[in-house]
Formats: sequence, C-alpha cells, structure tokens
Amino acid sequence: MSIISVVGPKGGIGKTTLSINTTAALTRALGSGQDLNRICLVDLDLRLPTITSLLDSHPTKTFYDLFECLGKKVYQVDFLRTVFQTVTWFESYIDGDISASHDKLVDAFNHYKSMNIGLFLSSEFKFGNAIEEMLIQRSEIKTLSQIKALRPAIRKIDLKEYRRLLEKMDETSSPVMEEYINYIEEYGFSIIGGEVPILGKRAHRKRINEPEFLLRFLEFLDGVFQKFEYVIVDTPAGGVNHMSSLMNVIDQVLFVFDLSNTIAINGSIDALHSFIDYYEEFQTDYAKGQLTGLDRAHVNRIIAQKGKGDLYQAIKSKKLSIVFNRCQNNQEIENALKMMRDYLETLDKFHQYKSRIHIVGMVPQHKVINITNNKKSLFYNMDIALSDRMDLIAKSILSDNAICPTLADSDKTIISFLNKFKKPQLLDRLTKKAASSAH
Repeated sequence: MSIISVVGPKGGIGKTTLSINTTAALTRALGSGQDLNRICLVDLDLRLPTITSLLDSHPTKTFYDLFECLGKKVYQVDFLRTVFQTVTWFESYIDGDISASHDKLVDAFNHYKSMNIGLFLSSEFKFGNAIEEMLIQRSEIKTLSQIKALRPAIRKIDLKEYRRLLEKMDETSSPVMEEYINYIEEYGFSIIGGEVPILGKRAHRKRINEPEFLLRFLEFLDGVFQKFEYVIVDTPAGGVNHMSSLMNVIDQVLFVFDLSNTIAINGSIDALHSFIDYYEEFQTDYAKGQLTGLDRAHVNRIIAQKGKGDLYQAIKSKKLSIVFNRCQNNQEIENALKMMRDYLETLDKFHQYKSRIHIVGMVPQHKVINITNNKKSLFYNMDIALSDRMDLIAKSILSDNAICPTLADSDKTIISFLNKFKKPQLLDRLTKKAASSAH
C-alpha cells in the first residue's frame, strides 16, 4: 500500500487536476483492468469537494453522509448510553435500592453534571424531551440528595424501551465502507469523497475539532487506505488542515509548485517547510514518548497493527516530492530551484534534505490554464503531450522516486529529466515490477 498526498498552499493552482490525472496515469501504468482494489482517489477537501462532479460520478454515500453517521455514533449513541447508565443509577437511588455513597451513583452524578448536550438532538429520540428536562435542572442539583427532584422527568423514561432503541441505533451508527467507495469502470479507478460541503453545516464544523470524532474519521480513512495498493489524496488548500495526524500515514507528499508568480512559489516552499517541521517535531516527540492527544491515540493504534519498528521507519522515510505547474520556460524552473535551495540553506536544512526532496514532474502552462476552470479536468489520454508528463509522474511514484533527480542534482540534470517523454520500455519494466511486487 502506498498513500500519495497532493498538496498546494492555495486554491486554483491545478492541485485537483493533477490529482485526477496522476490517478489516471497510475491506473494505466499498473494495468489495473477490473481489479477494484488497485487505485483509489480520495477527495479530502471538506469545504469544497469537486472531484465527484468533475468526473460525473455520484457515489451512493459521500463524506457528508459519513459525518452524519459518525456524529450519530459519537454524539448520539455514546451520549445516550451515558444517559441510560446515569438514569439507571438515579432511579435505583430514588427507589431506595442504593445509598447516596454508592460508587456507581457518585460516578453517575459526576457524568450528569459534566455531560455535553451541545450536539445532542433531543427531538430525534423518543425520550429526548425527558432527558432535556433532566439536564435543564442541572444548575439546581448541587448535591446527591437533590437527585430526587428529578423524579418526574425520570419517570417519563421507560428504560426497557430506551435500551431497545439504543441497540437499534447502535446497529446503524457504524459506516459500511463499501457504500462510500465508487468504482468508475470508465476510468478503472475508485473515488471517495463528497458532493456537498461537509463543513458547511455548523455541527460538522464543531465536530472536526473534537479529538474523539476526528479519531473515528481517521480510523475510517485508514480502513479505506488498507483496501488499495495506491491511494491518491487530494487535500484542501494548505494541506490537511485540522487532520494533522493524517500526515502520519502518508508515504509521499507531492507539493504542487505554481511557477506563474513568486508569491505562489513562496507559498509552496512554506508548505514544504511546514511538513518538514511537522515530521521533525513528531519524530522527536515520538522518540521521547511525548506524543499527546490525537497524535498519541492514532499512533498507538498503528503500533498495535504494525509494530514500533515499522512506524518509526515510516516516519523517517517520508518522501517529499515536487511537481512544477504553469511553467513556460526553463528559467522559471531554475529560479524556483534556487529559491528552494536558498530557503533551506537559511534554515540550515539544505544538506539534510537535498537528497530527500525529489523532482517528479512538470505540466506545461499553456494547457493547464484551460483545465483549472473545471472543464476537461480528466485530460489524460486526450492530449499526448500532457499524458507524457503525467506518465513521468506515475513512473516516479512506481519507482519509489528511484528514477527522479533531487535538489542535490544540478539544474541541467533536473530539467533534462523533466523534458523526457514517455519511454515504453521503461514504463513496461516498471509496470512489470509493480505487478510482481503486488503478488
């Protein structure tokens, strides 16, 4: 399995176009045929997803549906389960079956005082009004003995019926992965993502910042990733934003460098620097056992699956790659390379990273301008020159960047590589290598 994330500092630089066509080029290089588990394109832009509409492919369920489902699991089922346990112990106390000093009653009282009702939709649950009535009185219930004041609200809750409803909700609150993955026979790869802005809903904007919800989202994505040999992740402008822990599972980051102006180049260099900083800090914290929060929970789960050795090696060997876009001449490439080298020298990181940052490809300017306006986004196989450029990127990925120059190479070597056209023998050899390694 290999996960490749396409990253850009802002919108409109061809990031989604490159994601789509890199996926198409990989599909051809692998000769995936009818194998549904070879390649998946993931639209991770939660604010403005576009890939499903661009490819005119409409999955049964999207990430919007996934957020609804996970929200039900995290905020409805888990919340209602806590309420059920609380009401059970409160009722036992009110009926005189247990004393005020009972440990479980004390725990239930503490949960009652600290419950977050902000995202609980009381109108969607049969006993929601009674629960809301209980919670409204929290400010007046200051001691355990005052629980008896909740008797009228508690008597409205039939615990047997409550349990039955809770079990029914629990059965339907876990997402079925296959319902979200859409295989496009015409293109030979699968896609997953959204058709409407996920973060356009206020509740979802709150949820994306909550560790428990994010962890469940990452677990779902990890399950998707495990199904495929290659996954291309089209990220929102600026990277993975809220989901920094997703960086841990990415094998290769393709940074899109828009060479049309200096500001865009500086933005891409800054994005590259941000990833370097993140991986260095993460590696240091991991080595010292200082990971916290979502990073710690996510890594613990990966360690349980793969072991510490594999995880540490994966962190150390992240691949950082550059794709030049909107380039009109070689001088623009040389200027961008100089800016990158100078920036890394300023940070005293050039010697450390010069051989780790690979140059994997370039798409010419005069074509991409007509493509980034959401027309003809899948240009692969429609334009020989552009297909050749994408084939070079696909070959770079399949070779684990072994055929690519790095920042340590001369400008002449890099430009010579970028100007190569498709060589069938090399493509066939790499395809055979990928096929044999898969078996």
